[in-house]
Amino acid sequence: MEKFNIGYSTKNIPLPSQNDFLQRLIEKTEQFLRRMRWKAYFFLNPDTSTSAKDTYGFKSTKNPPPIDELKEFEEDMLKMVQSTKFKQVNNPFLNKLKDDTERIKNESKLLIAADKTTNFYKLEPSAYNDLLEQNITKSYKKAHSSTIRDIHSENKKIATKLGIDDRVDTTANKDAFITLKDHKPNFANKPTCRLINPTKSEVGKISKQILDRINSNITRASKFNQWKNSTSVIEWFKAIENKKHHSFICFDIVEFYPSISQDLLNRALDFASAYDNITNDERNIIIHAKNSILVHKQHTWQKKGDTTFDVTMGSYDGAETCELVGSFLLSQLQDLDVNIGLYRDDGLAISNATPRQTENIKKHICRVFNQNGLRITIEANKHIINFLDVTFNLHNNTYQPFTKPNTTLQYVHRESNHPPITKKNIPAGINKRLSSLSSDKTSFDQAAPPYQKALDESGYHYTLHYEPTTTTKRKNRQRNNILWYNPPFSKNVNSNIGHRFLTLVDKHFPKNHKLRKIFNRNTIKISYSCMNNTKQIIDNHNKHILTSSKHADKPSDNANGIKSCNCRQKNACPLNGNCLQSSVIYQATVKRHDTNTSETYIGLTENDFKTRYRNHIASFRHAKHRNSTELSKHIWTLKDSNIDHSVSWRIISSRSAYNSSSKRCNLCLREKFLIIFRPDLSSLNKRNELVSSCRHRNKALLCNN
Repeated sequence: MEKFNIGYSTKNIPLPSQNDFLQRLIEKTEQFLRRMRWKAYFFLNPDTSTSAKDTYGFKSTKNPPPIDELKEFEEDMLKMVQSTKFKQVNNPFLNKLKDDTERIKNESKLLIAADKTTNFYKLEPSAYNDLLEQNITKSYKKAHSSTIRDIHSENKKIATKLGIDDRVDTTANKDAFITLKDHKPNFANKPTCRLINPTKSEVGKISKQILDRINSNITRASKFNQWKNSTSVIEWFKAIENKKHHSFICFDIVEFYPSISQDLLNRALDFASAYDNITNDERNIIIHAKNSILVHKQHTWQKKGDTTFDVTMGSYDGAETCELVGSFLLSQLQDLDVNIGLYRDDGLAISNATPRQTENIKKHICRVFNQNGLRITIEANKHIINFLDVTFNLHNNTYQPFTKPNTTLQYVHRESNHPPITKKNIPAGINKRLSSLSSDKTSFDQAAPPYQKALDESGYHYTLHYEPTTTTKRKNRQRNNILWYNPPFSKNVNSNIGHRFLTLVDKHFPKNHKLRKIFNRNTIKISYSCMNNTKQIIDNHNKHILTSSKHADKPSDNANGIKSCNCRQKNACPLNGNCLQSSVIYQATVKRHDTNTSETYIGLTENDFKTRYRNHIASFRHAKHRNSTELSKHIWTLKDSNIDHSVSWRIISSRSAYNSSSKRCNLCLREKFLIIFRPDLSSLNKRNELVSSCRHRNKALLCNN
């Protein structure tokens, strides 16, 4: 298995192409203007009836109505986008990123990431699929179609009952994938993998919020040590008195997520009912959110056994489920003479008992977990332990940062194409983190060298130094009323988008403006977003290779009897025998025969072009449809004037339409880009497409399935 060496953090961002940047800029500007319209609409119409229902964070799919008071601002925002200028950037590191990006895109094999190291390995699609299928068939079996229907039906039933079925998408079927465990022994001869299942139900977002409330109430009332981060563990450690007379018991729950059974979760919910009023509907949502499927090669799989119940890593409510079960387990350990706590699947306890008594406590902890169907690895009578990313020492009452053996520290390079404020905060953030994980300067100095080396290799001129943490009360700033504009950042953009945007805010919302109260420098802020990093480029490369290999394995369309054209007279086909293409952006050119001048129109269709073409032809023939499109209006104007003309068609681009996986419609986005930046291709398109809603998302909503 051949390594693919990169040598730097895959979070580094190369310079994007101008088209990629502009499309992202259009997308971010559209999102911002949609939010502005909704805010202005409810401000100007305070009596508008809005239900007080909880939408659980799911946004409306409706298109906001145009606001007259925002018209000039939106026009200037469009001009700002259209006038974006670029410049040449000559930077050694960015040039290397560019070369590596080309190397990635030209690679014929898949680039598979290692599980716990920074390595990548080249794999042929066939070898990768063999490894993937071996890991799937170990724990999964093919799911029956009725199982999938039942899960979908319950999803829809839950969303409908909550009144949000017009906001929630169907479950996105994302292909499972693997990472390679190259840190395991004998990896070269017998590679082992971690199976990742990214398919997760949207109901999990609802379950997450319910579980957050339940867990907060349990923690507040019970005072269990349910740690949220390393800092809370350190505070627990610092509060221990007479540390030299204590010893640690450290344990890890083996495969905690998949080991949680439905019975265990139900018992945890019964326990939680003493701290929170959990309704039957909420319990049903929590349980149903765990009904999980796996997708591979367009086939669905389920865990072996009689149930689809499965708490998957990466699910929306997986961490919250583990916290709930953890509280239930801690409640069964409170009678032990130990101070014990959990961080998800990692547990730590402190005991002042004799070594023999501590061993008995260890056995009792094992019994409790075994009784709940869980296995743990456990160590007792330890005075120095590594827990999370901290090493705790009871002998000398110290703690310091810990990294696992063979860990390669890598940071975003100082010359990466990140927003400057992001890179500026990296060294200070690392310094603050190391200081907070160090009990004193000596501990800090012992841990700092590898971090300092990684910073130096990433181009930063910063010396790590110990800064004792000071507890300062954080100001509770009200951020709910702020609208954020998040344009993408790139070093090859010459226009100062942030300055121009804030200038437009000042210009269009002066002190006497009707919307000044909600749109001003205090309520509108800008924060740059990032373009695709190297890891995302590798992921896109792998998707392309796998898609290509699937098509290569399939018989050709003609062999399958699938036609590219169904016209009776092939010479009359509007696209020369390719009229059945789908998910395309097309152009119609209308030529006047009297002046030999032409007008152009751009449109799109998710269905096959032939269907859209027939609709256009119908609008040319029937006067009642003359106002259907700008194209039909123009045709009828020519017909009314008895001007001889002809219409020719061609495909400009092909893109994927909206899907629940990416939450993005590349088809609509590409059409907007062409209309805004290529007016020569779309002289008839009058409508501003910038804030138009995606018409393709409706098919993904639960209410339409």
